[in-house]
Amino acid sequence: MRMISTLVLSGFLLAVTLLQASAYQQFVTYRIAGKDILSITEGAHVDEDPWTLKLKVRPIGGMSDEIILESDGGFDECKQTLEYIVGSKTEYAEIVIDMNAQTMNGVLMIQCATFHGLFGDGG
Repeated sequence: MRMISTLVLSGFLLAVTLLQASAYQQFVTYRIAGKDILSITEGAHVDEDPWTLKLKVRPIGGMSDEIILESDGGFDECKQTLEYIVGSKTEYAEIVIDMNAQTMNGVLMIQCATFHGLFGDGG
């Protein structure tokens, strides 16, 4: 019985926490072809600052040749995942950052995934 009470209380607290969430959510999604990623480097981490990951990319149509990502959650696994597709003509990365996360700096990477086939065979 005590276990059930604890589970019910935990569920109630989770629901209350979710009700207090921001009135809106803002996400930034990056979709980058592996062939356009030239290099990946992690920035030096300083306490209380978000982690950074710098992607050097092939500039296209006047866009910058750098993408700097920030997250309070770190990038270790994401960096490793992205390194597998650098230069690939058929794979791409999709990275999603929550720009008003309930974290210290308000930024949190919520997805870092690679997919096959969106850009065809690269001709």
